[in-house]
Amino acid sequence: MTKILKKGASPVGLWLKIGPDLALDVLMRDLRQIFRVINASSYEKNMHTLEISGPADDADFRGKAELLFAIGRSNGLACIYRGSPQAAKDMGADGVHVDTIEDLAKGRELFGEEGIAGIHCGNSPEIAAQAHDAGADFVSFGVRGPAMPSPDALRFWTMLSEKPALIEGPVTNDYCAFWVQAGAGFIDAGDYIWSHGDGVMQGTVNMLYAIELALEDQEKSVQ
Repeated sequence: MTKILKKGASPVGLWLKIGPDLALDVLMRDLRQIFRVINASSYEKNMHTLEISGPADDADFRGKAELLFAIGRSNGLACIYRGSPQAAKDMGADGVHVDTIEDLAKGRELFGEEGIAGIHCGNSPEIAAQAHDAGADFVSFGVRGPAMPSPDALRFWTMLSEKPALIEGPVTNDYCAFWVQAGAGFIDAGDYIWSHGDGVMQGTVNMLYAIELALEDQEKSVQ
């Protein structure tokens, strides 16, 4: 029986973070399983992102990051470096995720209109407004530790712009529906997926299913 695909991509994507400790053997195994789930989705294409952070001046890290970017890109994911815009460009990333308006401007200049430049806004609508004026392709909301972002910051962004907002924090499949229905464009699913007791494949399945249910409920509520 032929699977019927929905046109385009889901309006809400997974955002997968990888830190500087790149244990390639484990990562390659886990990413293969995650990509298998992502590419079996009911959409024609995906809208998911792989973000890597780490010391760009370390040759070993750079080599591993470039390999993971190539693998992510071949599986349809956008590949983002979190840090220096110049390092992101040098490593062949699709874009950069920065922490200041000044670096956002540098990223916008380096990557042009075809690349991706986004900024972390914490819980600040003011920074989000500056990011909008500076031409950010996305913003992220979140704070360090176990706390979740302020819903007010996300609401402000969705009224200001149609560009996506990333929700950073320990989002699980039980709570992602709130953020999906509040207008998030990406969910930081890494903590949930990487630490899932039944493995990353089941974690990915659960999170995508939760997003799909939230979108369906949202669609029903406006009919």
